[in-house]
Amino acid sequence: MGFAGSIYGITSAVLYEFKPTVDRYEVSLDYALEAVGADVTESQRQEILDNVNQLKIYSDVRSGLERLVDAGYEVYILSNGDPEMLDRLVEHVDIDDLVVETISAADIGVCKPDRRLYRHAAARTNTPVTGIAHVAGSWYDIQGALHTGMQGVWINRDQSKWETFLSEPSLKIESFHDLADALDA
Repeated sequence: MGFAGSIYGITSAVLYEFKPTVDRYEVSLDYALEAVGADVTESQRQEILDNVNQLKIYSDVRSGLERLVDAGYEVYILSNGDPEMLDRLVEHVDIDDLVVETISAADIGVCKPDRRLYRHAAARTNTPVTGIAHVAGSWYDIQGALHTGMQGVWINRDQSKWETFLSEPSLKIESFHDLADALDA
């Protein structure tokens, strides 16, 4: 669902069309299934969609976030996901004690990389835009953050090449421990 979801996020940001997460996931899944010619039953399709709420996190996330929190940094999640979905995921992956708050695109009806969402996050956290480091694995998240005035930290877990036509991220990391090291946390 990643590629189709990314295309939806970018397109909706440009066209100012917002849809709830479940709708975006359904469109993305249907696109992916059609693209590979997969024939699934409705119950199989629903099972795939239900598994979105059971995502696993990388092994460094909890301990890396603990280092940041212990060093005095506040951790927020800014997502195109709906508030209820975010709450379930944060609890499911057991980082609810580390995350101050989740901030959803549904709050204002726009998706990343729309600059309004990043500004909304800054307002919700009572932090100047320039005082925020937005960590993400997707290039469009980083570009949205950078073009809003935030620091864009690219977490490149699969050693991908950064596209040369894009603005360079403020920092490139492979794990949350790399971020904690860069911040002396």
